[in-house]
Amino acid sequence: MKSDQRRASHVPAERKTEMLNRLRSARGHLDAVIRMVEGEIYCVDVIKQISAIRAALDRVGRMELRNHFEHCFAEAIRTGEEERAIGELMDALAFNKELV
Repeated sequence: MKSDQRRASHVPAERKTEMLNRLRSARGHLDAVIRMVEGEIYCVDVIKQISAIRAALDRVGRMELRNHFEHCFAEAIRTGEEERAIGELMDALAFNKELV
């Protein structure tokens, strides 16, 4: 299914705010890592920051997965689109093993 044929995500406002805050924080950490590498900062300090970025992104991914189950997946089951929903979910998980 093409992306323009998919339904829009329905993220509750509170969860969306939390996700955006985490993403902005990760972006700030990424900018800091770039400066650290440019400034030849000690490698262990860089690795720690990279781990923080990954953790933030993984958390947002889990939040989005939960939202998908609660809304999109549940709606697909209610409307008899189980195969499509399962296929989409399997595709997403194939690229995001950290989510499971």
